[in-house]
Amino acid sequence: MTTASLILVRHGRPVINPDIPPPQWGLCPEGREAVAALAERLVPFAPKAAISSPEPKALQTAEIIGQRLGLAVEVEHGLHEHKRQHTSFGTEEDFRQRIAQVFANPHVPAPGGESAEEACRRVAAALEAHPVRPLVAVTHGTVLSLYVAKLLGLDAHDLWRNLHTPDAFVFDAEGGLIERL
Repeated sequence: MTTASLILVRHGRPVINPDIPPPQWGLCPEGREAVAALAERLVPFAPKAAISSPEPKALQTAEIIGQRLGLAVEVEHGLHEHKRQHTSFGTEEDFRQRIAQVFANPHVPAPGGESAEEACRRVAAALEAHPVRPLVAVTHGTVLSLYVAKLLGLDAHDLWRNLHTPDAFVFDAEGGLIERL
């Protein structure tokens, strides 16, 4: 088996509450169970460190994985979701349309936030700041899609539409995809 260097994880399924901003959502019970199952699949890759976005759904995901792997989790603020503060979740369709605009216009900042390109650079810098490998890094769907798509030459919006909660991508030291879990 090729040696893993980076395991990039999208958080588990959250409790969606339209009365609470998405950055404050935690995991739902089914999300916790799915993350525990994912953690088992990460064991063979023998991660040596774990970092996470500070958002509860990501941090809870990382803590479940870290507990199974015997790793302390370090909060990494650069792994937070794409900044779009002046955008509410709204309906599922509204949300999907707004995300499509982010991917269609990667140079344009979201209302009150950052561009897709800025978000991708932020995540890359956060990952580079942690040299211990193999590294588990728990983040969010939009920024994960941007980073992985750039690394693998994929369409970020297509990738985003096909993500699971949780989802994981295992990369080697050269940035090649070993496996998607």
